[in-house]
Amino acid sequence: MHSTNQIQALVDQVEQNPEYKISEQEAKGFLSEMKRITKEDKTNMPPLVVIIMAYINMLFPELDA
Repeated sequence: MHSTNQIQALVDQVEQNPEYKISEQEAKGFLSEMKRITKEDKTNMPPLVVIIMAYINMLFPELDA
């Protein structure tokens, strides 16, 4: 699956299920791809993406987003 599709799938799951439990592997992939995408423009991130990133940082602080 293309990484953009993986990000959208994760965002969709969180939107549909606020109690969704993200795995460490999903967190790593999400953060890695978000770093790549936002390298040029950090001002164009949807609010839910920012919230997911904060949630990942709380769950897995060692991943250092």
